[in-house]
Amino acid sequence: MMAAVETFDRMLEKKRQFQYYGRVIQQNGWFILQYWYFYPFNNWRTGFYGANDHEADWEMVNIYCHEEPDGDIRPAWVGYASHDFSGDDLRRHWEDPEVGKVGQHPVVYVGGGSHASYFQAGEYLTQLSLPFFRPVRRFFRGLEGIFNKLLRESNSRSGDEDKHTVQVFTIPFVDYALGDGICIGAGGEETWSQPVLIDPEPGWVMNYRGLWGYYAQDAFSGEDAPGGPRYNRDGSVRRAWYDPLGWAGMEKVIPPHQLHERLQYRKETVSAEIEGLKKDVLEMQEAIFQMGIDLAAMQGLPYLRGTRTQVHETMGKFEADLTEKRRLITVKETLLVELMRQEQGLRTGKSEILRAHIQHAHKPQIEKTLRFNRLAEVWAAVSIGVMLIASVALFVFARPLFWVGLGGLLLVMLGIEAAFQRRLWAVVRWISLALALAAFLILLFNFFWYFFGGLVIITAFYMIIENLRELLSRR
Repeated sequence: MMAAVETFDRMLEKKRQFQYYGRVIQQNGWFILQYWYFYPFNNWRTGFYGANDHEADWEMVNIYCHEEPDGDIRPAWVGYASHDFSGDDLRRHWEDPEVGKVGQHPVVYVGGGSHASYFQAGEYLTQLSLPFFRPVRRFFRGLEGIFNKLLRESNSRSGDEDKHTVQVFTIPFVDYALGDGICIGAGGEETWSQPVLIDPEPGWVMNYRGLWGYYAQDAFSGEDAPGGPRYNRDGSVRRAWYDPLGWAGMEKVIPPHQLHERLQYRKETVSAEIEGLKKDVLEMQEAIFQMGIDLAAMQGLPYLRGTRTQVHETMGKFEADLTEKRRLITVKETLLVELMRQEQGLRTGKSEILRAHIQHAHKPQIEKTLRFNRLAEVWAAVSIGVMLIASVALFVFARPLFWVGLGGLLLVMLGIEAAFQRRLWAVVRWISLALALAAFLILLFNFFWYFFGGLVIITAFYMIIENLRELLSRR
């Protein structure tokens, strides 16, 4: 690392210049200005107590512009690359107060050593996952989703609420983007050199698929140098390169100059859907009336009992479909009202909702939270080692109880990590439900014939009651 720093210092002494690379892309009515920045070294671990060190680093910022009726090209959104954030979380509206500017230049706060980009100065908590625990994390996420559905709960939160919290089997780090380092660009002590246009793509961008530095043969790639601006480490093309709109969740955002026309078309479509549903409701209601008449006519006729059962089942399906279509009509009518309200807001210039798209907000951590999270970092640093040592101890000294002990150890570790996440209640809840389900299955296995016998008796009583009811109805 020191050799890289010394080499870079000598380069600056010889020729002090700061370069960025850019390209312009047009997609779906948007003009995307894509800025690429090259860093000679990523010293996050050795310089700022972060996760990794590696030679070279390519980072990117996008500015999404649209054309005004007068022909001017104006910015509407900005997207900053930042660790594991993706999609909507990467972008902010140009008018969002979180986007600092010097004149018409957006300010990017760069993480020390990591070079992740942020909208505000501060210390950010970042979680990096352990790849070999991904199947375990997927299992727990799936289990939690099932329990949430059973309890009819939702994981949705407000857009300003930070849901990007510590997850199971991840290691938290602090990313320092304090804005107290060198400032390059408008208002800074250093200025950018003449930008290098990489559109059309020069040979070093198009043809070189290798790494931009040392290949450490790291199984998780954290210590390997990155690919170039166009390619990932494995040689595949970056999504940010071929799909800059999808990269920041912009494929669903309509350019302002197209919004009125598309909004009008959507209103017409929803209105037509409502009329179609209302027509279906009338037809289905008439069909249910007819089936009701048939059922009344067949009442008490034993030779039409089978037909009556079929008509009754068909009518039940029609009634369920009718209820669903009436619900859809209500939903569509509500949507139409909101579309009209959006159209009115468009006329008054108040249609933009600046932060509704954000799922995981980038928020600097307060000092109290950071102290707590540094304790979490200590736990993350030792937890895997503790688990491995405890597993070996179980195998050596309590081999008959190894799997039981390992399960208990895993639950203890999950509880501690959940406490650091402030999600202990959620973990206790789904563990309780899992234990209740396991207890039921054990009881079912041990007392299967009792359950089966009870089910047969209930079925027998049901048949007797139905036969008696049918017999009495004919008198």
